[in-house]
Amino acid sequence: MEKRFRDYLRHLEKLDFDVISEEEIWEEREGLELKLTEIHQEMMRILIPMMTFLICACIFLAVAFVNFFVGSFIGAAVMALACAYLGLQYKNLAKVVKQLCIYIDKLTVR
Repeated sequence: MEKRFRDYLRHLEKLDFDVISEEEIWEEREGLELKLTEIHQEMMRILIPMMTFLICACIFLAVAFVNFFVGSFIGAAVMALACAYLGLQYKNLAKVVKQLCIYIDKLTVR
């Protein structure tokens, strides 16, 4: 998925915004809207499990503090690591969204 977005960003970088026609601007806007929708859906698919892992980590940590069981600390650590991994993926997609928003601004300013 990242490769497709990198290719699309390269395509947008190659565009000459001064010479592009009005029809091409509309086509590029529609393409950008589709890509943004796809990225937002992927971000939601990442956000839901990330919050689930965060809640599970909190539950494991609460149980660990109540019963002081080492297995619960390990479970909390595993859940926190999974949450951190998903958070990094979410952060990378947010960076792509920011880059696409820059191109949206370039197309709308014209």
